[in-house]
Amino acid sequence: MPIYPDWLMKYKTKGVYVKKGKKGYSLYRGHSERVPGKKNPVFKCDEYIGIVTEKDGLIPSSPPVKPGIDVLRYGFWCLADNCCKTLLTSLKKRHMNVGVIYSRALLEEEGKVSKVSFSGSWLSHLYPEIDIEKHLGHVQESTITRVKMQIRSKMETKYGNDYEIIKELASNVYAVHVNGKWFTSDIPEDLQVLAVKYGISFTINND
Repeated sequence: MPIYPDWLMKYKTKGVYVKKGKKGYSLYRGHSERVPGKKNPVFKCDEYIGIVTEKDGLIPSSPPVKPGIDVLRYGFWCLADNCCKTLLTSLKKRHMNVGVIYSRALLEEEGKVSKVSFSGSWLSHLYPEIDIEKHLGHVQESTITRVKMQIRSKMETKYGNDYEIIKELASNVYAVHVNGKWFTSDIPEDLQVLAVKYGISFTINND
C-alpha cells in the first residue's frame, strides 16, 4: 500500500483516489468494479478533482465548458416574481392561458413583445410551449391589457421611487446555462443593495 505524506491525508477521503505526478498528487473520485476477463477489480474514474501540493493545497480542476450555453434575460422577471405571484394565481383559478397572457403582459411592461424578445427571456424557459405571436381573441387581449396595468401597479407600489432605477439595473442580470446547470450572472452592487431592501431573490433552483 502506498505511503502518503501527512499533509495529503486530509484530502484523501472516502471514495477519493490519489496518483503521484511531477507537479503533485492528482485526486480522483471513483470506484472499483469487476470487468470480464480481468482477475482483479478495475478502477473507474468518476471525476477528476484536481492537484494537491504541500505549498498550495488543493488546486481544483477547471472543467471545460461543454456545448449548449444559453443566456436569457432574467432580472426583470425576478422583479415581477417578487410582487406579482397573486396575478398568476388569479389567472390559474380562472383557467386562463397563464403562459401567453402573463408573458405578453410582462414583455409589454419590459419593453417589447416579439418572438425574438420572448426567446431571449426567462419566460421562454418557463413556458417553452407557447407561441408568443399567436393571434388572440378579444377577451384574451383585454385580459393582457388589464394584467399589464396590474403588473405595473404592483411594481410601482412595491418599489416606489426606486422602480425605474431597479428596472434598469435588473436589465443587466442574466440566467446563464452552462455545463448542464443554470447560474445567475453577476449582480450589480447597487442592485444588491436594493435586492436586500425589497427582498428580491435572484437565485436559480436547478432541482
